[in-house]
Amino acid sequence: MKTIEQKGFQRFLLVWSGQLLSSLGTGMTAFAVGVHVFLETGKVSGFASVVLALFLPSILLRPLGGLLADRFDRRVLIVFGDLGAAAGVLFLLLTLIFGELNMGKILLGVGVGSAFSALQNPAYKASLTDLLNAAQFARAAGLVQLAASAQHLLSPICAGVLLATSGLKTVLIIDAATFLFAVTTVLFIRGKLRPGQQDQKPPLMKQMTDGWYAVTKDTEIMDVVLILTAVTFFVGILQTVFPPMVLSFGDSRTLGLIQSVSAVGMVVGSLAVGIKGLSRETGRLLRLALAASGVFLLLMGSTTNSVYLTISFFLFFLCLPLINTSAEVLIRKGVPNELQGRAWGIIGLLSQIGYLAAYSAAGVLADRVFNPMLERGGTLALSVGRIIGSGPGRGTGLMLILSGFGIALTAAVGGRRVRRAVQS
Repeated sequence: MKTIEQKGFQRFLLVWSGQLLSSLGTGMTAFAVGVHVFLETGKVSGFASVVLALFLPSILLRPLGGLLADRFDRRVLIVFGDLGAAAGVLFLLLTLIFGELNMGKILLGVGVGSAFSALQNPAYKASLTDLLNAAQFARAAGLVQLAASAQHLLSPICAGVLLATSGLKTVLIIDAATFLFAVTTVLFIRGKLRPGQQDQKPPLMKQMTDGWYAVTKDTEIMDVVLILTAVTFFVGILQTVFPPMVLSFGDSRTLGLIQSVSAVGMVVGSLAVGIKGLSRETGRLLRLALAASGVFLLLMGSTTNSVYLTISFFLFFLCLPLINTSAEVLIRKGVPNELQGRAWGIIGLLSQIGYLAAYSAAGVLADRVFNPMLERGGTLALSVGRIIGSGPGRGTGLMLILSGFGIALTAAVGGRRVRRAVQS
């Protein structure tokens, strides 16, 4: 007979499988729409606008989503969020079929999907605590990272091929279908996913305050959140400038192939965590993974050779599951289950402020500052350009080099604080 723990993990796997397929579809749409906009405008800032619309509503609304995840059935919120995100994709699809898919409509459709994901994500994160016990957290977090890595592994190459052969319409149809599959898997979960008794619901403001206090009162949690904020800023720079950098010397298939092959590193890291879990010295692992990822990001920006670029990106992806899972375990163990939804909503907002800053600034900095400086005849062409090269896309390469230094500095400063907190 199966134990309660085994049944809980099986229920988690069912929900996880649906979210895995949904994330693959979302990744395909994000890749395809971003490439479409860049090829139409030729500007990094245009690509950055799409990325900003993809994340801004979700980040800003995530605390509200977390509050609702602690107040209502998390199962219903996951379904509602997935259906809303599907509606955003269907809007893009219908506009493409019956009208003109201009920049404004792209931003609207992407933004709608992002807003509904703010309901889905905290409820999904918090539901793990409903379904699993503490000993299963690391394995589950590793599998969640595996879903994210699969998105980076399969989505770019599939979207790149589909864009070249079938067009954007096919990508959007597939994405809408994956959302419906995700909803179906959640509906198979019987009963409600809700922490504790909800007969007496405290006022909304008090619930939000309790969630804020659960995060900020613990110095170890806040140190981890600040580290994640710094990391998301530099990763946001990478997400914004890497595709235009590659498209400056290759096509969408080349970009998709590099991203997909590189994402094998994330799969390897996620599988290692999902199978073996983490060591007790979680803080030390976080620090080492941060330092290594900074070095690999620096190397990534210093080359235009596709092979070296792919190897560096592979190693960078290998570090991400270790960073994210270490941080998640440190945070999850310090927050009571009845506050998990609010806590993850607030943590999502605080940690992903880095993304907002990167998406807002990276496109403008690339188009107006860094790329002009490393064009032939630019102010840095005869100095820095002699080391990393000059011409199209090399300014974005310099941005990646500086981001690598930034992550390494985060490991040296922030990682030491987490180590002291863990050892105390």
